[in-house]
Amino acid sequence: METIKKYILKYKLLILINAILIIFVSALKALQAILFKIIVDTSVGNLNYSISTLIWYSVGFLIAVFTAETLSKAASAAFNKKVLIDYKQSIIESFINSRRRKITSSELISLLSNDVRMIETNYLTSLINIMEDVLLFIVSLYLILRINVYLTIVIFIFGWVPVIVPQLFTKINQELKGQYLKKLERFTNRIKEMAQGFEVIKAFNIENKILNMASKDNKDAEMAGYKSDAFQGFQGALSIVSGFAMFFVNILVATYLVLRGYITVGSMIAAVQLMNYIVNPLISASVYATKIKSVEKIADKIQKEIIEVGKEEVSQGDKSFEFRNSIEIKNLTFSYDGKRNALSNINIKLDKGKKYTLVGESGCGKTTLLRVLLNHITDYEGQVLIDGVDIREFDPASYYRKVSIIQQDVFMFGDTLKNNICLYSECSEEELNEALKQSGLIQVVEKLPKGLDTIVGEGEVELSGGERQRIAIARALIKKAEILLIDEATAALDKVTASDIERTLINLDATVLAVTHKLDPEILKRYDEIFVMRDGEIIERGTLDELLEKRGYFYYMYNYGIDEKEEIETVEETV
Repeated sequence: METIKKYILKYKLLILINAILIIFVSALKALQAILFKIIVDTSVGNLNYSISTLIWYSVGFLIAVFTAETLSKAASAAFNKKVLIDYKQSIIESFINSRRRKITSSELISLLSNDVRMIETNYLTSLINIMEDVLLFIVSLYLILRINVYLTIVIFIFGWVPVIVPQLFTKINQELKGQYLKKLERFTNRIKEMAQGFEVIKAFNIENKILNMASKDNKDAEMAGYKSDAFQGFQGALSIVSGFAMFFVNILVATYLVLRGYITVGSMIAAVQLMNYIVNPLISASVYATKIKSVEKIADKIQKEIIEVGKEEVSQGDKSFEFRNSIEIKNLTFSYDGKRNALSNINIKLDKGKKYTLVGESGCGKTTLLRVLLNHITDYEGQVLIDGVDIREFDPASYYRKVSIIQQDVFMFGDTLKNNICLYSECSEEELNEALKQSGLIQVVEKLPKGLDTIVGEGEVELSGGERQRIAIARALIKKAEILLIDEATAALDKVTASDIERTLINLDATVLAVTHKLDPEILKRYDEIFVMRDGEIIERGTLDELLEKRGYFYYMYNYGIDEKEEIETVEETV
């Protein structure tokens, strides 16, 4: 809760304005009882006001209430807006700045839409309402004290019953609310899977199975929501019954005081109205308190999984990045879980301007090595040096200006092709045209209805896998990347397109380290050195001819197209 509280306290002026307006609104509501007292006592002859005066009092009161309520609601909305903008922005910044993503995209969307909205409704709005109820209670208690002390004592004694009773069930309510959110998140994830895997679902004829799973998740979520709402209703009913019990006790006491001549009928009417303003705030305050407690787990989840992750200390230097000679990886070892090494004792050197490739079975550590070079993983043993400087000492912004990655899945923003290439950075027409030419995108642009201004992405003009890869290449060219990391960029493309893309990449004026599964001799022979990985280790290295002459692990991968670990082990035993 600490982050949301920080942003609440940030807007002290808005808090003060809200407090002043709430005081004004509460005082007006309580004064309604006094106005009723004046009107009733005038009607029975205890007071001597004219009808015109009473009308003016009533009109003035209505105008004052309308003005105060309007201003109060506007101030409350402004306060919520400011706090939520900052809170959601902190979540987005923490997510984007974290080195390791701990939640999925659908979880983030659900969090920003469902969870944050629940925090607004059950926390921020409840805080304002509690403040109003407390002030209304205080003002009403003061006014009823002026009417009769004994009646005030009775109200004070019995007034806490509606508050205490519902609190006995707060823990159960929190657990039910947490179960609902968990199942709602599961349903949201299921819907995302349906949307993203639509073609797979159709191709394998599993519509009914997916529908059944989605139906179950939908029912589970709504059942959990029903249980949460029903139990919250039970708590509310307890509060209402407790409030009614208190009201009956107080009205009977007030009736006794009228019969005994201690108060007037007008005072009794005022007391009845004031009792509403005492009982109702006590009931609603307990409900609001329950709502506030119910979102604590949600806020703590956001704090733990997003905000604190974004604040985790990571090694970030301040040196300006320059690349003149070489990249050296020395004795690099890394483990994700502290048990099994994803990388073990890696020692390689990459000279500037040369082209290198990593080959090996799936899961052998190739992508992990790229993540180390991207400085996404920093808690490793050993060193990664660029011209003798540890990459963790470089300023991240300076480093990423000259280091780029091309992946198999090229993400496209729902924007123009130009913005997808330039990635919202300024680039000259000359730079853009050169990038289009080198990446082979000129013909693609010519085919699009609005050229570079064509909106691409999901739901817009769809691009092929090869066209997306060329866009990724153009991004690296615009960026003028000196170090280009390629992670299975052509794995999903046909052989002709893949070979064409890889030729383009090899011809780029950059130091290239490419991960590939395609052992195409025409491509492999153009790399200056091939690194062969297995179980997180570099077990062979050399040019294509050198590796084939060794007749080792790579030789059998190359000749027999073996990519499965078990089969390779069988071949190795034979060797």
